[in-house]
Amino acid sequence: MGRTKQYNREEVLEKAMNAFWKHGFKNTTSRILEDEMGINQNTIYSEFGNKENLFLETMSFYEDQLKTGVLKPVIESDGNLEDIRTFFNGFVDSVKSAHKKNGCLLTNTTVAFGNSNDKVIQRLNLFYDRLSKYFSQLLEKAQLKGKLDEETDIKKLTTYLIGCTQGLKVIVKIMDKKALSDYIDTVMRSLK
Repeated sequence: MGRTKQYNREEVLEKAMNAFWKHGFKNTTSRILEDEMGINQNTIYSEFGNKENLFLETMSFYEDQLKTGVLKPVIESDGNLEDIRTFFNGFVDSVKSAHKKNGCLLTNTTVAFGNSNDKVIQRLNLFYDRLSKYFSQLLEKAQLKGKLDEETDIKKLTTYLIGCTQGLKVIVKIMDKKALSDYIDTVMRSLK
C-alpha cells in the first residue's frame, strides 16, 4: 500500500509556479524547488516526473488562475467592449499592487523560451488559442449588438488584441499607471 501524501498538490503547484516566476525556468534549481515547495526532491520527481513536466503543470495552474481572475470579464462578457478595458486594468492593478510583480508568467515564458522547447511552445499555443477564442467570442457578440461595424474582421481584430495584451504584459513592469492607462485608452479607441 502506498504512503499517504503529506502535502496538498495544488499548494505545492502554486509554490512551484512562484519559484519559476521569480527565478525563471533555467535558474530554478532542484534545491530551489525543494525549498520553495516544502517537499523533498524525491517527492517532487515522484509526483511530477521532471522539472519540465512540473513547469508545464504550473503553466496550466497559472492559466486556471487567469480564467477565474483577470480574464473573467472577457470570458463572461455579453459583448460589452468595456470588458476588455476591465481585463487590461485588472492585470495592471494586479502587477502594480505587487500581487504579480513579475508580470505574466506565460508572457515571460514566451519571451524566455522563444521556440526552443516544443512542449512549452505547444502549451503556450494552447493558451494563446484559448485567449483568441475568448476575445473572438466577445467581439462577435459586440458585432451582433451593433457595437462593432458589420465589416469588422473579427479574426484580425482578435490578433490585434492578442498583440496589445502581450505588449501590455511586457510594459506593465516598467511604465507608470498613467502611461499604461493612456495605452489602454488608445487600444480601446482603436476598437471603434
